[in-house]
Amino acid sequence: VIYQPIPKEEAPAGGKWGKPERLDPLPYLRVLQAIDHKYPPEERGDLLVFLSGVAEIGAVQEAAQAYAARTQRWIVLPLHSTLSVAEQDKVFDLPPPGVRKCILSTNIAETSVTIDGVRFVLDSGKVKEMSYDPQGKLQRLQEFWISRASAEQRKGRAGRTGPGVCYRLYAESDYDAFSPYPVPEIQRVALDSLVLQLKSMGLGDPRTFPFLEPPPSSSLETALRYLQDQGALDEAEELTPIGNLLAQLPVDVVVGKMLVLGTLFGLAEPTLTVAAALSVPSPFLRPSHPNPECATARRPLESPHGDPLTLLNLFNEWVQQVKSERSGGSRKWCRRRGLEEHRLYEAANLRRQFQELLRDHQLLEEDSGRPSDSYSRQSRHRERRELHRLWRSHTEGEGRKRKVLRLQDGAEASSGEEDEDGGGTHGKGESSIDIQDVKFKLRHNVEELQAVSSSALSSSQLALLKLVLCRGLYPQLAIPDQLNSGRKDSDQFFHTKTKQGVVLHPTCIFTTSPELLHVKEGRQRGGAREPTEGLSCHHQLLAFVSLLETNKPYLVNCVRVPALQALLLFSRSLDTSGDCARLVADGWLEVTIPDADSALRLLSTALQLRSSWEKLLHQLLEGRGHEQGHQPSPRDVSLLTRGLLDFLQMEVPYRLRQLTGLEKQNLYLGPQTVAAAPRLPGLFQGTEMKPDEVKGGHRVTDFLTYNCLADCLRSFWTCPHCDLHMPFTPLERMCHQNACRPPEGESPPPEETSENSSKTSALHRSYHCDVCQRDFTFTPTEILRHKKQHQ
Repeated sequence: VIYQPIPKEEAPAGGKWGKPERLDPLPYLRVLQAIDHKYPPEERGDLLVFLSGVAEIGAVQEAAQAYAARTQRWIVLPLHSTLSVAEQDKVFDLPPPGVRKCILSTNIAETSVTIDGVRFVLDSGKVKEMSYDPQGKLQRLQEFWISRASAEQRKGRAGRTGPGVCYRLYAESDYDAFSPYPVPEIQRVALDSLVLQLKSMGLGDPRTFPFLEPPPSSSLETALRYLQDQGALDEAEELTPIGNLLAQLPVDVVVGKMLVLGTLFGLAEPTLTVAAALSVPSPFLRPSHPNPECATARRPLESPHGDPLTLLNLFNEWVQQVKSERSGGSRKWCRRRGLEEHRLYEAANLRRQFQELLRDHQLLEEDSGRPSDSYSRQSRHRERRELHRLWRSHTEGEGRKRKVLRLQDGAEASSGEEDEDGGGTHGKGESSIDIQDVKFKLRHNVEELQAVSSSALSSSQLALLKLVLCRGLYPQLAIPDQLNSGRKDSDQFFHTKTKQGVVLHPTCIFTTSPELLHVKEGRQRGGAREPTEGLSCHHQLLAFVSLLETNKPYLVNCVRVPALQALLLFSRSLDTSGDCARLVADGWLEVTIPDADSALRLLSTALQLRSSWEKLLHQLLEGRGHEQGHQPSPRDVSLLTRGLLDFLQMEVPYRLRQLTGLEKQNLYLGPQTVAAAPRLPGLFQGTEMKPDEVKGGHRVTDFLTYNCLADCLRSFWTCPHCDLHMPFTPLERMCHQNACRPPEGESPPPEETSENSSKTSALHRSYHCDVCQRDFTFTPTEILRHKKQHQ
């Protein structure tokens, strides 16, 4: 073991925003030079370099390749999870005589992969691990010093079959200061699925469970709140019917909800595909130098509605290529579009498992696609027998043979130019056989899968599928920043309930088409544009699968949904003003509908649809395994579907904004005595309304509280004198009125006094100015300011 700590002058300095600058590759090149100087070329032995992440690998790779091209003694190969399988497999091939492999790897090679022939290890001492922020429900990929156990494991990669050397780019005192072991995974991941399992097993309160390595209490509390938001737990933290089912499905809570809801609306097939595609790593390859041709080839399959639907299009089109009789049709198709074929095979396998789970739980009918006539059965039998023969031939031939690398194999451009066999062929007489295709056809009913994938979704099915995805992902929503329309593509910002200023992940389709998320404002009426700042029928929100922070916080896998309908249908907490023209969803998003009648109509429709949806979902969950009479009737499902589609078509102008921290603190009236229940005909009929002891107003349902909102601090107002239209606080409004008062002799509009009085606080009182002979409602501070104007 050789300790070679990096000198302070070569350590990465703090760059912009306090983040370290690009890694200096010089200490790593010195090790390559030392090996070349000390060990003759004929002595075999490769170098394995442990780096913390993809960016660090790229920095060292660029410099090492320049050194390798000059010396002709190294082949530089990267190894990390975002590479294609063919590129990862190159690290197992043999270098030519007199040449060594330099493998630049993340900690994937620490325990997951063993590479023969490694004699030297270069350990940077760093690792990027996923941690979890329970406050923001945010996954954070951060760089840490490794533990002593990890350092020993890395050292053990060298010289497994002979003498080895381990270079450590840190001091021995640093090694002694490392923690003994890595942080246990239970202490740095989300615990939603774990808490759900503990509840389903009847093990009591997860807070008191005797864990061997207890997770942070904040993570447990976040998991319990999240499961309540998802509807898996009720207010008493007991399992709901859908929570009971989700606990039995070995999938993520969000994916499980999508699968169940998809079966309810007859959208099981596309939902299965989307759920599987979201459950595997992204199929999009991210080379150091992106190929514009790949992006162009992918563009026809990109959905303007979001990433999950783009993945659906990609999978469906790929299935058609798998069935192609041409040699390597699937592989060539994926390579041309910059996709990792292996990820699509993984998604197909996972889709089949999800399908079997739904059938096991009586949510999906059993497969009836077996051939009915004897000729078809015999043909299918002969085909499977031939596939099994090819599989045995491949297995007996030990699968992929190790090849001899060429010096140019270390070039970055080789990622899309591997040999046509791609590691998937075997035998001289069978060079056109793709073994991945053979395994796929053995595992799946390709005819059935192709039939399902070839049917395009209608506009109604697409709208309904987006609702299913949104309800599955809720409350994971982000609102676009109000100024996005004036920013360039790379500067688009979004805000979630717990995290401000997040951006779209580079693989998101909205990064190249941000205009899809911009709001169309203003309406033409009578030939002139009305002062309608922020007023639109087309506000949108992004429902996202996960929130990931590396160098920035990113929204990953987003789908756009109509804001008003999504909030009315899915909010766990919906608060209203007296006329229901002002709504606040989940305590952070405010909707203002100028037309109070339209607001009442929308809210009434949403309440009916939510009630019908919950009723049918309950019937579906309770009717599993029973005769048809206990299942939701097709007529009821059809009525709900029609109602949801009509609801999505309702166009009512409204304003949408995120509340400030101060507004959240002063949001509710608070507990008070309400003289009488409201009289809004038809809205709350048949509902027993009770005063809310916390928010004020009346509790209508478990999610809706009526007339509990205090007057907001700032509201839109149009000056009757200068026609300025913008949000004002009461004080700002009065100051503007004083500065923009009408000429002498012109009286103010009669409604001014009444409007001002409706927005006064306890500090305001009547005041008559003897100088200008006008009456005001002012606070003491405003009286002094007004008197000063006359001095």
